[in-house]
Amino acid sequence: MKRFLLITMVGLASMTMMAADSELLYGYYQGSGTLKTLGTRKVESYDVAIHLTDPFLVGQSIYGLRIPINTSAKKTSDYSAWLSKTLRVESGKNVPDIASVSFDANAKWVDVTFEMPYVITEEGVYAGYSFTVSNVDDEADQLPIQTIATDEQGGMFIHTSRTYRQWKELTGVGASALTVRLGGDGIKSYSATFVMPEELNAYTTVGEEATVTLSLVNHGTTAIRNIDYTIEVNGTTTERHQGVSLAAQYYGRKKSMNVTIPPVYQRGTRPVTFCITKINGEDNQDPHPSAVLQMAFLAETPKHKPLMEEYTGTWCGWCPRGMAAMEAMTELYGDDFVGVAYHEGDAMQITTSFPREISGYPGCTIDRVGNSIDPFGGSAGGSLGIRNDWIKREAVIAPAALALEANWRDEDKTQIEVKSTTSFVRSLSDNPYRLTYILVADDLSGTGRYWSQVNNYSGQSGYDSDPYLGPLTKLSGTVIGMKFKDVAIQLSCQGPAALEESLPSSVNDIDDYKHTYIFDVTNNTLVQDKSKLRVVAALVNTQNGEVVNAEKAIVGDETTSVRRLTDDTEAIGIYYTDMLGRRVSPRHRGIYVKTTTYSDGTSRVEKVQY
Repeated sequence: MKRFLLITMVGLASMTMMAADSELLYGYYQGSGTLKTLGTRKVESYDVAIHLTDPFLVGQSIYGLRIPINTSAKKTSDYSAWLSKTLRVESGKNVPDIASVSFDANAKWVDVTFEMPYVITEEGVYAGYSFTVSNVDDEADQLPIQTIATDEQGGMFIHTSRTYRQWKELTGVGASALTVRLGGDGIKSYSATFVMPEELNAYTTVGEEATVTLSLVNHGTTAIRNIDYTIEVNGTTTERHQGVSLAAQYYGRKKSMNVTIPPVYQRGTRPVTFCITKINGEDNQDPHPSAVLQMAFLAETPKHKPLMEEYTGTWCGWCPRGMAAMEAMTELYGDDFVGVAYHEGDAMQITTSFPREISGYPGCTIDRVGNSIDPFGGSAGGSLGIRNDWIKREAVIAPAALALEANWRDEDKTQIEVKSTTSFVRSLSDNPYRLTYILVADDLSGTGRYWSQVNNYSGQSGYDSDPYLGPLTKLSGTVIGMKFKDVAIQLSCQGPAALEESLPSSVNDIDDYKHTYIFDVTNNTLVQDKSKLRVVAALVNTQNGEVVNAEKAIVGDETTSVRRLTDDTEAIGIYYTDMLGRRVSPRHRGIYVKTTTYSDGTSRVEKVQY
């Protein structure tokens, strides 16, 4: 039998905060948000756990747990709190290997304290609690677990005597509101650090300031009002002072913070070190005050063409606004706009497995980022408000440039050969990016009710003056013979998937990566006019489904491409001057003179507009 550490229970009913100022709470629940209930609706025993894997916790001491109790559940008993290095079941029972103790659940939050603290190791630790439900006549007893909404992993592990007979991590249900009480010498009054963004998206152009979004993390017992920090890059250190507002009490509370990196005038990937020196004027006591971001400074950035994907159907009376938006964006941005329309429930439906789930029709995503939004009003609303969402996304630097061509492979025009070229801005030993292709058709039309577009804008006087929706008000309530544009008629991959063989698992910033894909359209009845087909290529981050660049090419037309990232000679420096010849860093709209110096001694001077 394993020997457990002795635990004592303290402060059950009336305790609202920590036992001492030198203690902090840690967990997926951070003191705000509505608690929800979860359960199996059965009479059985429960074991619930969270997994603590935050690297900043290594070396911190767990003094106890704070257990959330569903006090409306009256038929629960046999409560215990525990810690374990692993989750293990023997003879149907949970077997913790660090500590376990019984307690009475007579308050909404029950605090337990360890007589001997447990020091967290690099392997992490599971913290959990157990109880038994003896009757489920009341709904509260059917759903006895308290949870908090979150998408983070590691927040809900469960084992029960009947339903989950082995430990299982539940996803999509939030996390347990259980929190850990940290204490001891590792807890400081003034302690904070930065967490870096994903380095895959850390790019900027040489000679320009770059703004990156970091996470400021409070590890101290004092709320943060302001910080002093330094930025070190390319041998130069810059000092900054910035006001912030970040509460304490919960270890690891975060706040997004935009930080501007000074210009660097030589291309290449180099470390940028951020160090928090003071908090509210006091020395930062965090053991990890510095964080490093590997930033790529590029002589030339690839063109980012966001992918707008609309979800529509002829049965949807409000969907014509999405069609109007796609047509307007094409007129405004031409080759820079890449749009695809997926139809559902009509004659143009080709799949029920879409790249993203949407909340309703019409819907759309840009680069498959975030929740679906309105394809006309966008996230903020207004006439063609989607344009603002597209512009914001266009400003995000792409990790690679794309070139694309599509040609008929045979005289009968039954196969389309698609050739893509991908050029990366930085070398990646674990390349997450892969390609997917979409065949798109314009001016599709047909007869019958599955081709007839319902139009709720017909006769709606409130839309008369809108330059994009106004024409719809003059059409009938059911439009017969409408020509549909941007329609996806064939896919290289179903759903959010991408072609695994399209790009290697390791890439560098020197080579161009070529890939060929064949669309066989022999039996595709949606190929109505072979002169009105085009192919869309999307570069997908397979880790999160985000599209990071897109390109389109008319079938049979010349190659559609963007300029290669670098010339044959290396750009070794870039600087800007204003129209009076003064050296500046472009920050505001205007015309500047950009001078690029190359390794062979030549230079290029050009006017650029911001």
